[in-house]
Amino acid sequence: MQVEVVDTEAAGYYWSEYASGSTVKVTLKRGEDFASCDGMLIWEEELAEEAFDEWVECAVAGEDGYTAMLFENGSYTFYGE
Repeated sequence: MQVEVVDTEAAGYYWSEYASGSTVKVTLKRGEDFASCDGMLIWEEELAEEAFDEWVECAVAGEDGYTAMLFENGSYTFYGE
């Protein structure tokens, strides 16, 4: 199944001694499943296919900034924040 970008929204601002700029929250969809990453400095839509599974893994592991909503056994299960 193909991954599609369903939302990109402004998320805030990032600053460090090495980089700074606006951040975005990106939400991806594959089939009935969703995954999102908040606070990204750089986003390229071409990365959606490879990012989806990684973001789901991060959300399931409870890493900050990642969420997932997965359709499992006939209902949605939420992971992350």
